[in-house]
Amino acid sequence: MLSPETRRVVAVVAAFAVGVALAGVPLSSEPLPFRETSRYPVWVFLIAMMCASCPGVWSQGTRALAQIPAHRRPVLDVFAYGVFAIAMLGVAVFAPTWLTPSPTGLTGVLLPYLGARFAAVDLAALIAAAPGVIAMYRIRGACQRGEGQAADLVAWRAILQAQLAALGAFIVLGTLATGALRNAILDAYTIRPDDLPAEGVLLIGASLTVIVALMYVPPSEQLRRRAQAMVDETFPLPRQLDGDWQQHLQRRRDLAALLRIDESSPSSIQNALIIGGPLIASALTLLVPAH
Repeated sequence: MLSPETRRVVAVVAAFAVGVALAGVPLSSEPLPFRETSRYPVWVFLIAMMCASCPGVWSQGTRALAQIPAHRRPVLDVFAYGVFAIAMLGVAVFAPTWLTPSPTGLTGVLLPYLGARFAAVDLAALIAAAPGVIAMYRIRGACQRGEGQAADLVAWRAILQAQLAALGAFIVLGTLATGALRNAILDAYTIRPDDLPAEGVLLIGASLTVIVALMYVPPSEQLRRRAQAMVDETFPLPRQLDGDWQQHLQRRRDLAALLRIDESSPSSIQNALIIGGPLIASALTLLVPAH
């Protein structure tokens, strides 16, 4: 029997191989200039990395989901996420049309079944993210109902931060893959760069960032309000400065620091951007060059 760690490694390697096959197998005997460019392997690698990320994101999400009690039947959570996933899949399928060159600049197809390949990658990412997103909104519901002790709130904060990082990784890889696709098309065909504006790549990344923010901010803000209520209930502000009021205020500050009340959702996203900003900017400079 394989250990859990070994199974996770095997799953990641297998998903990477599936990604390479999905993006790299031509499924055509005709010459494809798109595959002959030096940028094409970069795009294949980024697609494979997106696929390889899916098992880890799924595993992390299922562990988080197991820590949060369900307040309603799980099938309702799955149904609600399914409606969201269908909408996101539709957006993901139609959004790349912003980057589609004019027909006069192409001779043949870029890659057979390219739309189906994109849809498969997007569907895999949406399925992998499902447990984590459901866990995030279970946290929101639990906080709205006033549930959870201090230890629970600390654990829930860690879950939200981990899910933000996982979804952020999907955004980065997806944006970079879009940039690599654009550059490979420009190298393969006589197309003016203005027909494939670099701003389209950044716009897709920005749109995905807004979607992740909409998934992260409501649970995070509800958690912060629940933590503030717990602090106020456990150590209310003294009406009179007598007795051990200084120790009382210190215990209040310690609990507030433990629950990280001062860390708002915008600051969490801002910190993530500050940490990953230089790397993202450098990568986009390479993948979205000026013309």
